[in-house]
Amino acid sequence: MPTPAHIIDVISTRFAFPKKTVAQHDRLLVVNGQRRISGRGRSATAQPSDAAALLLAVAATPIAGPAINIASYQSYANLRAVHLPPGRFGNWQQIESLRELAHGHTLVEVLSRIIGCLAKGMLLPDNSEGMLPQGAYPYHIGISVVLYAPIARATVRIERTPENSFEPDLSESLHYYRAAEDEQITPADRQIDFAQERSFGMLTLWSLAKLFA
Repeated sequence: MPTPAHIIDVISTRFAFPKKTVAQHDRLLVVNGQRRISGRGRSATAQPSDAAALLLAVAATPIAGPAINIASYQSYANLRAVHLPPGRFGNWQQIESLRELAHGHTLVEVLSRIIGCLAKGMLLPDNSEGMLPQGAYPYHIGISVVLYAPIARATVRIERTPENSFEPDLSESLHYYRAAEDEQITPADRQIDFAQERSFGMLTLWSLAKLFA
């Protein structure tokens, strides 16, 4: 069973962040109740939800401003899934393993589910409709997660490309925006002429998923 230290190692490697900095993010999540405590040292255990939380905490670090800030994590982790257009709470339609997530689920919830499904070889069937063996690299699956600033929003895109092809035969994207419960989401930032963008993809998510395979 992986420990929080294993997750810190993977994220530090994939993001080229100092391990000490990633560990500080992890401690801040624990102090603020955003990550559960499950033992100390080598007896500690971790779940995909812990990996998703730390992944977002590090990725949500502002390009300019405080390097470690729980508010930055919360602003992205709590983004809600929507379909654009028409701008209503939504869910995944084509990807069966993600359909059980509630309409308007959060960004941290979908990342946790993706990591867990990749670990079990269950995110997408392969091109022959069979599931990959647990722990086998899903070479035909592409995932991109893009975080936008200064107004927090995100997009998650998942694609499957058949063998010997350059074009995906399955592609779905879902957008994540902040909104109050029951509020219809209408993006109010269309006139903003400045944006910052951070992204990570399959290499990082797969490296984390392998810890749980």
